[in-house]
Amino acid sequence: MGSKKEKKSLIKPIAISAVFLLFIFLAGNFFIWKINYQDKVYPGIKIGDLDLSGLTFTEAKDLITTRTQEIEKAGLKFQSSEKTAILETNITAFSPDLFYQVLSFDTERAARLAFGNESDRIFIRYLLIKFKLKSFDDIRLETDSGKPIHNLNREKIETFLNENFQELNIEPENAYLSLTSKETTEFKLKTNQEKIGKKINYDDVWEELWVNLDNLKNETIILKTQSQYPTVKQTDISGLEPEAQKIISRGDLNLRWQEAEDKNTTAKYWKIKPDKLITWVSVQKVGDKLALSLDQEKIKQYLKAEASPEIDKEAIQPRFEIKDGRVTSWQIGKNGRQVDLEASAAKITEEFLNGKNEIDLIAKDITGESLAADNNFQIKEIIGTGHSVFTGSPANRRHNIKVGADSLHGLLIKPGENFSLINALGNIDGAAGYLQELVIKGNKTVPEYGGGLCQIGTTVFRTALAAGLPITQRQNHSYRVSYYEPAGTDATIYDPQPDLRFINDTGNYILIQARIVKNDLYFDFWGVKDGRVATTTYPTIYNIVKPEPTKIVETEDLKPGVKKCTESSHNGADAYFDYKVTYPEGATTTPVQETRFKSHYVPWQAVCLVGKTATSTATSTNATTSSSTTPVAASSSATSEAASSSTATSSATGN
Repeated sequence: MGSKKEKKSLIKPIAISAVFLLFIFLAGNFFIWKINYQDKVYPGIKIGDLDLSGLTFTEAKDLITTRTQEIEKAGLKFQSSEKTAILETNITAFSPDLFYQVLSFDTERAARLAFGNESDRIFIRYLLIKFKLKSFDDIRLETDSGKPIHNLNREKIETFLNENFQELNIEPENAYLSLTSKETTEFKLKTNQEKIGKKINYDDVWEELWVNLDNLKNETIILKTQSQYPTVKQTDISGLEPEAQKIISRGDLNLRWQEAEDKNTTAKYWKIKPDKLITWVSVQKVGDKLALSLDQEKIKQYLKAEASPEIDKEAIQPRFEIKDGRVTSWQIGKNGRQVDLEASAAKITEEFLNGKNEIDLIAKDITGESLAADNNFQIKEIIGTGHSVFTGSPANRRHNIKVGADSLHGLLIKPGENFSLINALGNIDGAAGYLQELVIKGNKTVPEYGGGLCQIGTTVFRTALAAGLPITQRQNHSYRVSYYEPAGTDATIYDPQPDLRFINDTGNYILIQARIVKNDLYFDFWGVKDGRVATTTYPTIYNIVKPEPTKIVETEDLKPGVKKCTESSHNGADAYFDYKVTYPEGATTTPVQETRFKSHYVPWQAVCLVGKTATSTATSTNATTSSSTTPVAASSSATSEAASSSTATSSATGN
């Protein structure tokens, strides 16, 4: 009994001591938190090896920005056993519309993750992090499922690797049959050995890049390859020569096309001779057995190159224009057609293997709206106007702006349509009338199509805002450009992405009309007003960042000593404006819809090419100009022309 009493008498002072020690522990840590960390990054928070402990939000962001700028300036380095290549993170162009980024960082978000939101600035969270119960990666997973703090353009990176490490990508070759000679009417066949190929392991590259950049590191990526094995071996086809001999001995294969709507027209023929036909012969597995067939991909490639140009007809969409306040038709919609490559290839294979030597090709209709000229579209008034200025644009850019504007002029947007500007513009190439602009890659200048089309994208974006239409896809440019001021009101486009999309929710057709007046581009949307009111605030521009001095690049594409520069340098910045649409009473949608359009612009370092000489040395000089913003209005009504007269800023990641 006595021992039990002694034990009970000890429990109470131990408990009191424990509580007291806990109190001292919490009080001491609370004091440390209050004095040292209440408004600073908690201890132990790192991004990779970058320690942010004890920094204010601004200090953390500045440190992260310094590190990311070092990475962007150095470029991404890739290495194989034979060579090294560095990919610049910003691809420069003589047209600002063709500039794009390979890599960018969201430093604001990274700093916010490290510092935490208002709800994170509490003592308990401090304790969890201090005693390593939570790491930076835990925080990132909690907030947005581990979304990276960088943006990578995978397509551009893979294109760069393909161009610079061609020797690492070798397509496998299946064993195949070929003709050796022709004696009288008999063709001699031989079997050719298969070859193993290889390709860059892009998944490994991507994973390594991802981990490096998410930890703010920029280590060299060592390229690895993976074998690509052929599907058909020489042993597979060695016993099939007699069957192949029978196919080749049948002579020419004739493909035929006859206009279905006009049987009086002369049929078109394409003759496939045995030496070409043998390259189409392939081996396929049917169950456990091998059998000869025709290669569908090779047939489709042939049809696309030879038959499609003579058979295909583009669908014609109806176009209209406004004359004297009335809608007048000047192009009626018609269906088009194109060779059905899949169906034709399958038919050729089936019928030829069954003994037929003349085979009709299959074409499919491409639907175009057949709208009569006297249709009543109820189009009677302008519902929105957009405007931008392209003063100072070079000749090729001005030409492309006109071609793009002409291609949209007169188009109708159907009620309920999610309009795609990229689809509406169609092919952006020389055949469509566009001229090329130069893009700088390393010390080479490479021509690309599309310079000037971001003027179209920006102006159509402003027109859609002015009409109060829901915007479903829009991306700002990478850097600010004088053509698109004020900052934040631009839209970049580049085939196939990014695109500009919006919905025609007016319940009526919308007619696009384009106007070019000297250096001013306008788009008018004609339709029927439904009482909605759209307004946009004047953009707020902040986080101004100065660019680096002008970069001088020596090139062999210019004559020695000749200098050619891109557009002048521009400050980086963030910008936003608010878009509000108030619908009339009785509308089926939400009465008021509000959207904030945010834009982030990197500082633009001007770049000049200088023709390389034997003794020249690349140098850098200070940029002499920077972007400026001319106020247009304190605010703008998107339903008025004044609203859309704001010019947008941006850098071109697109056309």
